Amino acid sequence: MNAPPESPTTQYPKLRTLVEQGLAHARAREAATTAIEPPADRMGPAEQRAIPPPRALGLASDRGCVETNLARKGLWRSGSLRGAAGGELVRLLDATDQLGLVQRIDAGPPLGALAFDVIVWVCSRWRERGELDLRHVPFTLQAMAADLGWRRGGGAAGELASVLDALRQATFRARVYNARLAETRIDTFGLLDRWERGEPDRQGRPARPGLLVLGDWLHEQLRSKHVTFVSWAELRALRSGTARRLLVYLEAERFVGRRWRRSIDAPLLTTLGISAVKPFHQRATLRRAAAEVTRATNRYARVVVEPADERGRCRLVATRP
Repeated sequence: MNAPPESPTTQYPKLRTLVEQGLAHARAREAATTAIEPPADRMGPAEQRAIPPPRALGLASDRGCVETNLARKGLWRSGSLRGAAGGELVRLLDATDQLGLVQRIDAGPPLGALAFDVIVWVCSRWRERGELDLRHVPFTLQAMAADLGWRRGGGAAGELASVLDALRQATFRARVYNARLAETRIDTFGLLDRWERGEPDRQGRPARPGLLVLGDWLHEQLRSKHVTFVSWAELRALRSGTARRLLVYLEAERFVGRRWRRSIDAPLLTTLGISAVKPFHQRATLRRAAAEVTRATNRYARVVVEPADERGRCRLVATRP
């Protein structure tokens, strides 16, 4: 331990007084630093339960992702959902997409473009947390709405709550790739087990974020890293739900070289959620989405609908630079 400072010796009374005062302060500080400090773990309950402020619970980076089956399966409808009853949805999704069987076996509301955007957000938030064994994802409706590009107000929280209710209720029977078993099989699964709202600031209690709980199937797939990565900024730059769905679908596909092509048939239309009845309207919807992806900033130099070799058939063609 350092020796205490000695008394000053000087022939000037005023200077002696100032030096003595400085030494007195130094001795007091030394006494304070040698006092026994309380253990580091003796903190109050509020400090032990410290949580990030709700507004900090948005996406931390532009690197988004979604479980790859969800990118490649026909679980979503890209068009208008007005007037779509549960029975209509079950009939629509009792079909075959490019991976095989897809059935919606509950009678809940349909999952449209916004539900797809939300599930991409949920998968991205889960991955950013970096806690593989946990199914719980803290969130707030406000942070989610901000990442989706919505301004405050306008019923955003209510609309997102309705979408989360629909995602919690949705149950599918579909042919999917099981990442843990490394095989394709027909599975029955949901996406979200439950969710709860957060609590705003109140007197004597800080704000508390909400919670999303991933379904067991979705958590197992994400934990096994069966994901397709996508730029969140590129996704949000596309205005139509069909274009966003198309971009994620292409990101999940395997390209051999720069060029990819696929026939436009019923399985592809089901995969992309295009529900128009007439072939002309189906292709027009896909053309508009392809043109929007081509105009936007992403890694696709050109996405087009062009005639196929067979008469009356068309194909979807994508080119990467």
